[in-house]
Amino acid sequence: MRLLNRIIVAFLLVFLVLTCAQAGQVKRKVLVLYNGAEQRTAVDNSFIEGFAAPLNYLGFMYEMRDVSLRPLPSDEAMKEYRAVFTTFSEDLMNNPDEYLTWLIRQQKHGKQLIVAGTPGAFSDYDKISADPVLIRKLFSNLGFSYQGNATNDDYLLKYEHVDPVYMNFERKLPLFPDKYMQLVPVGKDVRSWVSIGLKGKPETIAAAVGVGPHGGFALDGYMRWQDPVNYQKQWYLNPFEFLRVCLDLKGMPALTPTTLNGKRVAFAHIDGDGFAGYTEIDKEKVCGEIIMERILGRYDFPTSASVIAGEINPAVKGSPDNVEMARTLFEMKNVETASHSYTHPFAWNAKLRNSEEYKDEFVVGQYELSGYKFDAHYEIVDSCDYISENLAPADKPCRVLFWSGMCEPTEAQVAIADKAGILNLNGGDTVFDSLRNSYFGVSPLYRALGTRNQIYTGQANENILTNLWSGPYFGFRNIVETMKRTGSPRRIMPIDIYYHFYSGEKFSSLKALEDVYEWALSQDTARVFASAYIKMVNGCLAAKVDKISSDRFVFQDYADCLSIRLDGMEKVPDLAKCRNVLGYDIQPEGIFVHLRPGTKRAELALTVDKTVNGNLPYLKNASGWVRNFERTAKGVRFDFDCFSKGRFELGGLLPDRKYRVVRKEDLPLEISSSNDGVLGVNGVVSGTVEIDLI
Repeated sequence: MRLLNRIIVAFLLVFLVLTCAQAGQVKRKVLVLYNGAEQRTAVDNSFIEGFAAPLNYLGFMYEMRDVSLRPLPSDEAMKEYRAVFTTFSEDLMNNPDEYLTWLIRQQKHGKQLIVAGTPGAFSDYDKISADPVLIRKLFSNLGFSYQGNATNDDYLLKYEHVDPVYMNFERKLPLFPDKYMQLVPVGKDVRSWVSIGLKGKPETIAAAVGVGPHGGFALDGYMRWQDPVNYQKQWYLNPFEFLRVCLDLKGMPALTPTTLNGKRVAFAHIDGDGFAGYTEIDKEKVCGEIIMERILGRYDFPTSASVIAGEINPAVKGSPDNVEMARTLFEMKNVETASHSYTHPFAWNAKLRNSEEYKDEFVVGQYELSGYKFDAHYEIVDSCDYISENLAPADKPCRVLFWSGMCEPTEAQVAIADKAGILNLNGGDTVFDSLRNSYFGVSPLYRALGTRNQIYTGQANENILTNLWSGPYFGFRNIVETMKRTGSPRRIMPIDIYYHFYSGEKFSSLKALEDVYEWALSQDTARVFASAYIKMVNGCLAAKVDKISSDRFVFQDYADCLSIRLDGMEKVPDLAKCRNVLGYDIQPEGIFVHLRPGTKRAELALTVDKTVNGNLPYLKNASGWVRNFERTAKGVRFDFDCFSKGRFELGGLLPDRKYRVVRKEDLPLEISSSNDGVLGVNGVVSGTVEIDLI
């Protein structure tokens, strides 16, 4: 008996050790290093250009750091990061040994390392070589033996292996290899996606793209192609899978702010430019009136519209007529109140405002009084206050700011908005169409600014697709292609109809805008205002994720980000064991899990048993928020909150049975569930819904 007890105790100890090894908070942030000495900046580097959007898609965040600024982060500061990502274009660096020693120490502490291009630390600027022992150790920690022998003589090289799944993603590799560095796989579970060698010398075969559980690398020439004329880029490697493997994310759920209850988020937002401007459509009116009549009054779609306070306020550069027109705009039911600043600064950053390059631009603003000096509080807070107090209905105060001009605010300016409770949006300018045919055209969800974040738009506006409003003026119609490509096969961005009031100036620009709205209205989406989407992104950035085991995760502080994506189809939520999970929807892209609104903590339990929820009613999908969801003796009851009219589907019901659906202000319906226990209801307005088995 004693022996049996000892065996049981030993088993429990082993189980606890293994469980604890798996459990713990998931570090969702990656430290990205660029070299300012290469004339690179936090927004101008290969990571932001290409890897940031895929990283966000995987549910992870980034923080930028200039490696030329020493000292490098302390070990204590590095505890919050999962990995280090390096993006260098040269092999030179100040004090490379110090950098390599620091980086190796981060590897020792469990940080994954991703090297995009060159390690950047082979020598200093005086051509003094770095310690080769450190370079070898760096790659050894990744599972590869560094043996040097680098060459750029492509005629000496040949491909030995190219992974058919993960390479040639958007464009095939060039006919001849670009360069060579002898990096030989030696570690456990490491793979070469591209292997090359010297012709006639099989002993020289080495990896040009290598991945493993501790990170990976992709040498220059094997990541992407760039057009020598227009500089458009395309991927050789699959950046989504490259990051997933290098960060060891298999089976890791991803918070997804582009989705609400299984539906793609969709909204429109308008910058205030051209609100009182001339239009050729009706010379008795201005652009703002045309947009209100032909677009906002015609299409039942949530649109967050902004004005430039200085263009409206008669005490600045406005007029009583502009005031009345703005009041009419903000009284519209499908319009959310927003500001586009007070004077419309072109450059928010003082360095740009004072530079020679922009001296001829409206670097302060177009709508300022004589003698005005840039004042960020005035532009942000005072503009919103003026709109709230003078233009907007009492129940629709202005709490959203759309950045103007170059859309590059500073951390301090975003802090001003945050502290005043003002949400911010703009920048990013995603375009992914036949001309810019790559995920390189897709921006990240946000721009990291120290402790603050600038939230980016879903797609670019018409100014970009009309070549800075020089034509063709119907160019905005092409944004539909970008909306399609950023929604499938990966829902990497929401639908965001982003434009200016001056789209009401031309017949062709107005027709293009109508076409975009009509396409968006034809999609099965969750329609929200811009403020809701901004809150979703903020929730995604603030959330904490704990991995209890491979089948259990805890999410905290997710606020308005209520969607989780499971990329694998092997497991589904075990709803009886979940907490604050409304349901899920299996889609071609993955499984979208829906969290209960108004909660701070949710538990996700997964199972391989696909039939586990067969007799447990759950939310399959919905085009709005589902609150106070509860199962009853014969069905379910919940509060539905949507824009205009929406729809929802429930799963886990009895198959081929009739259910009574009672909705607010509507006669009860009798609807039959499908043979797999799914029931769908269309045309639902906000209010309480009860569904009972008849």
